[in-house]
Amino acid sequence: MSSNTTYLITGANRGLGLGLTAIFLARPNNTVVAAVRNPSSADSVASLKLLPVGASSKLILVKIDSLSETDAADAVKLLQAEHGITALDVVIANSGIANYVGPAVTTPLHEMRAHFEVNTLGPLVLFQATAALLEAAQDGKFFVMSTAASSIGNMMPFPGTAYGSSKAAVNFITRKIHFEHEKITSVAVTPG
Repeated sequence: MSSNTTYLITGANRGLGLGLTAIFLARPNNTVVAAVRNPSSADSVASLKLLPVGASSKLILVKIDSLSETDAADAVKLLQAEHGITALDVVIANSGIANYVGPAVTTPLHEMRAHFEVNTLGPLVLFQATAALLEAAQDGKFFVMSTAASSIGNMMPFPGTAYGSSKAAVNFITRKIHFEHEKITSVAVTPG
């Protein structure tokens, strides 16, 4: 019998998050924790409930809003208490925003703050909440969705100051996590 692999994916109800959830859920022996902002909203989870489920796989819905300082920790407590989850093999910090596109000279500070709250601090809070369960796994992996727009060395002529800088900051944090936690592989991924 194959062992079960447990994934937690934020922003799981659309875009890349939905695609990743669909791929992992369709495979056998996977538990996929789909984190969404509002799991009680029918619209928010309708697409998730229609996904094919592989043999001995299951889907668990939890609430994680990247703006919340407590949602990720609350979700971990729920996973442990109600679902008996003692380890997370893979955590994918997929949630993100790109709500404002503009050059540095005109980027409002409230847009900078909003992008940093979701794109930088959200993944950090998620890691802090899941670190113990990642360390409990055989080979825990923490992935953060990044972007080429965050590159300092290969700066693109894209006017996304808020988005690019928030992703550059989370890239640093992701790399720092990798070196601070010997049992966890932490990587920022640019999907293309």
